[in-house]
Amino acid sequence: MTTRFDMPVVGPALQVRFPDIARETQPNGLRVWAVPLPVLPVVTILLIVPRGSADDPTDRAGLASVTADMLDEGAGTRDAIELAAAFGRMGTHLEIETRADATFFSMTVLSRFLEPSLALLADIVRQPRLAPADFDRVRDLRLSRLRQLRQLAASVADRAYVSAIFGDHPYGHGSLGTTGSVEGISLDDVRSFWARQFGPGGATLIVSGATTTSDVVQAASVAFGGWDATPEPRPDDAAWAVPPPADARILLVDRPDAPQSELRVGHVGPPRSTPDFHALITMNAALGGQFTSRINRRLREEKGLTYGARTSFDLRRVAGSFTCETSVQADATAQAVADILVELEAIRGASVLTTAELAQAQASLTRGYVRNFETSAQIARATAQLAVHGLPDDTFDRFVPEVDALTAADVHDVAVRALSPAKATVVVVGDRALVGDSLAALGRIVAPVTVDL
Repeated sequence: MTTRFDMPVVGPALQVRFPDIARETQPNGLRVWAVPLPVLPVVTILLIVPRGSADDPTDRAGLASVTADMLDEGAGTRDAIELAAAFGRMGTHLEIETRADATFFSMTVLSRFLEPSLALLADIVRQPRLAPADFDRVRDLRLSRLRQLRQLAASVADRAYVSAIFGDHPYGHGSLGTTGSVEGISLDDVRSFWARQFGPGGATLIVSGATTTSDVVQAASVAFGGWDATPEPRPDDAAWAVPPPADARILLVDRPDAPQSELRVGHVGPPRSTPDFHALITMNAALGGQFTSRINRRLREEKGLTYGARTSFDLRRVAGSFTCETSVQADATAQAVADILVELEAIRGASVLTTAELAQAQASLTRGYVRNFETSAQIARATAQLAVHGLPDDTFDRFVPEVDALTAADVHDVAVRALSPAKATVVVVGDRALVGDSLAALGRIVAPVTVDL
């Protein structure tokens, strides 16, 4: 007999059974994916246009996201205020996000508003106004945001790090662009990018929630049937060659009198489609993906150098990155860098995960995994991963059993293949006068750099 004072027994991780996806491709090339979920009377609509910041021209970083920001500033017969009011009357709003590989348009509405919400969305992507006054305002807001980000050490470190590891690769800049590149973007650039890159071919419309496949297909046909734009062909993924590993340098961005140093340590990583996915994220959970991981314990708990340190894999369509990020007290900068590199080497060397470490890493990933699929919005976002990365339908069903089946040897093997501490790029945003000499003592070239933000 148990009482309220007894801790509940931890059971096995729940298995995920991802709902079936009904697919149809319309005559104009638009893929329509429906995921009926007759639970609550709402639907989540997510349109994926496979153009993102990686499609920015080399001299116009930020053009894709500026273009996306312009689309709901007025479309069809409505200006921006009228569009917002139309969405508001349906109790929703449109979210637009530009990532490296795609641009996403999403909203959640009551099921009865499926048709009018799709009609509004179709207006936005098919016939945006792209007016001069709207462009001036959007660009001014972007420039103000970039000027604000210059003051944040974390933003400076992120920008310097991405540029260092990817170089001239399409992934080598952020979606916001830089002050210089955004100042160089014209309204004609935006109009041209929209005309050349936005079209139904390759785009995916995902609708999940309380609806039927036939209703989704019919509503999509009515709303998007007239979308006849033909985007320029995108280069094959094989043409986007991943740059070779950079020299093992320490890039130092001087921030005089900074009491802390912002650190980024890492290198180029695999794409999301890697067969090592489950082993990678399990290894990452043990290394730096959770509070009790090795790097956080070493830097925070044992040495008191930081409030927290974490590692992560950013897995994109063509390639990705592995990164350790933290902020440390300035006089401990070199020590923190050395400790991070030691931990990266240890997990791929003699310090194989213990049984307890492996079990904790697996549990952190699998115990609450099923919570990622509770709502129509979560289902739509998960389905979007399948669309963007070309993943199989059983991707989420396989997650728990494949993570649970991993051994310490599996995790060690993937660490050896995926981590390259000897070639890792180190970015430090801190006071050069205070940290420069101690960083040089680590035996790596210390190169001062400036960041275009």
